[in-house]
Amino acid sequence: MLKHRILMLTLAAAGVASLPLHAQSSSPLQPTTSDWSVNGRSNRPTLQLAALDMSSSSQPIGSMDEEDAADAGAIIPPPAGRSAFQIRPFRQYATGFRFGSLGFGPEVATPLGRRVNLRMGANFFGYTGTFGNGGWNYDADLNFKSGQVQVDYFPFYKAGGFHVSPGLAFQKNHGSAFIHIDPGARFDMGDGTYTNSPTDPVKGNATFAYDRTVAPMVTFGFGNLIPRNGRRWSIPVDIGVVFTGAPKFGLDLDGTVCDAGGCGKLSTDATAMADLQRQRVKIQNDLNDYATVYPVISVGFAWNFGSRD
Repeated sequence: MLKHRILMLTLAAAGVASLPLHAQSSSPLQPTTSDWSVNGRSNRPTLQLAALDMSSSSQPIGSMDEEDAADAGAIIPPPAGRSAFQIRPFRQYATGFRFGSLGFGPEVATPLGRRVNLRMGANFFGYTGTFGNGGWNYDADLNFKSGQVQVDYFPFYKAGGFHVSPGLAFQKNHGSAFIHIDPGARFDMGDGTYTNSPTDPVKGNATFAYDRTVAPMVTFGFGNLIPRNGRRWSIPVDIGVVFTGAPKFGLDLDGTVCDAGGCGKLSTDATAMADLQRQRVKIQNDLNDYATVYPVISVGFAWNFGSRD
């Protein structure tokens, strides 16, 4: 090892002064000075250094392992065929796309440090469909548009791409639905039960929208858009939440309803209007209880560019 060799060289140099001088023609080191005279005798001494046993090390002379090299302050070259990865913020970048619960869209990233990336993305999601519940039929139209800025932190830098990613979501998500109840059908509304008119059935609109246009978010996942091992591609997977707050729900209906007291227009019947308000409040309370956060699940593919060294 390097330390052992330095010790041996030091001992050898210190012992030169006490070693006997021998005139040997076979010595590999011959002095070039003239004869020395000591007490009338002339000698041509030859300095013979003590031989160092290099055979005790399994490494060839001039080589060292990474631990010895680090002790000596040497720079360890990267493995053959791979250049050392240098962090270059905003000069190295990755582009890709994701698909998930927020929608589908592009994203970009750049490294800020060995363990940190800055990532930005956009998401688009639309849905049109019909569903029903309790005699209520909804022709829904959802329109979600959002973007996010996140910082990917990799706590286990050498153990894979696990990351924690706090950030901000910028959202413009809203939806609406045309509501209609089958003619002649019985349905519940608020605290009452009504029969829908066959000639003037109840119909109207429902809306929802988020008050927050900027919301905090956090995700956890695997995959680094700019792998530090030099790979150009990645498949990131994330799961988390956006703290959207509950959306505001609106409900506006009209038509003719019938109960035990007879039939009348919903908009002019005080009891029916009170039940309509109770129905809206019930749905809003359900949203307040169960829809204050929006779940995030996504998978994507990314390719990174830029200099590696």
